[in-house]
Amino acid sequence: MSSRFMPASRKQAKARIALAGPSGAGKTLTGLKLLYTLTGAQTVADGIERIAFVDTERDSADKYAVNPELPGVGDMTPDEAGGYGFSKISPVRYDPRQLVELIDEAALAGFTGFMLDSASHYWFGPGGILELVDLFARNHGGRSMDGWKDVRPIERAYIEALMSFPGHVVVCLRSKQKYEITEGSDGKKQVSKLGMQPDQRDGLEYEFDLVGDLDQDHYLRVTKSRCVALSNQVIHKPDAELGHQLLDWLDNGEPPKDLDWPKVLAACASREDLSVLWQRAQRLGKTQKLRDAFNARGAEIAAARRAAEAPGTQLDNALTEAAGARRSDPDESEEAGAQQSRDAARMARANGRQPETAGAAR
Repeated sequence: MSSRFMPASRKQAKARIALAGPSGAGKTLTGLKLLYTLTGAQTVADGIERIAFVDTERDSADKYAVNPELPGVGDMTPDEAGGYGFSKISPVRYDPRQLVELIDEAALAGFTGFMLDSASHYWFGPGGILELVDLFARNHGGRSMDGWKDVRPIERAYIEALMSFPGHVVVCLRSKQKYEITEGSDGKKQVSKLGMQPDQRDGLEYEFDLVGDLDQDHYLRVTKSRCVALSNQVIHKPDAELGHQLLDWLDNGEPPKDLDWPKVLAACASREDLSVLWQRAQRLGKTQKLRDAFNARGAEIAAARRAAEAPGTQLDNALTEAAGARRSDPDESEEAGAQQSRDAARMARANGRQPETAGAAR
């Protein structure tokens, strides 16, 4: 018996990094340094071409930018220019469905690095996840659980879009102090500090290869790493060296093999086939470029299924074939034509209706 299981092999990949910390910890600057190294950007002009930046922090990223219009700045390194080059957009509402559009736009424009600073706004900000839950809950008579049922697919879609971006991704997260109410030895309630926690839904860290907490002394404490060499590291003012370590790990593997996508899409005969292929496209970071093709093939499959399930489709096809056969051979015997009509009539009874033409054919 053949098996669908195949030997695993290491593939080259793109970075998925999350940086959490309070204001002033250095999340934005660290993210830019990492993306410059990961994308191979050397000059300000390189950064503008390669890095797409979604700034939710009231244009705070501009403090790290330089004016590329000044003579010679585009050809300078960030150290020489005194700042970085990148292409930026500053949304004022944080609907995650609009973020998916921005990620798709960045992918189609050919950016090889994507930075979101910060994802927290798409959790608690205007139009964000929590606000959408309240909106959908009101549509269900105020039932919060029903609101979450409607919003969960939207949340999954934006996370999937981030993870399937065909380049390196850095996401910044605001952190806040987490507290717990406990009972002291004297029996009285007391508030205990539990440390800093990202202002985002629980479990988001599972999506990333590297997760680190930055403090206001600019120390990065790696709290999760799929790169063993970086596990539990504490790095002061992380810079290009960290980016090179990540690149060495990410490039250690076989180049991902691309598929003949038009061919494999055409071979999909069901929504299940399409779903399996979509998961493969996600792993290869191809979903942005292939989304329209997948949607078109899905519509074709759905249309074919509706046509096959339409009442009387089999009957109509049988009657058409019987009539066509008789017309194509005028010398055909009467018995052959009668037999085809009787077959059509049996199909009619199986479909629960008797066509008017069945009796006339006999």
